Amino acid sequence: MSWKFTDFCTWAFVFAFCSFLAVHHAYMKSPTPSREIASWSKPAPAPWYDASYKL
Repeated sequence: MSWKFTDFCTWAFVFAFCSFLAVHHAYMKSPTPSREIASWSKPAPAPWYDASYKL
């Protein structure tokens, strides 16, 4: 099988792009190394409903 330079470039790009997507997905799905609460500096939002209400 004869390889052309454009074929090599195409497969190199596909490999690099898939590698980037795999690393990006793993980085986005991994938990944060910090154990702080995400909204530590902001006050907790008030609920939109009354949880003590019963029919």
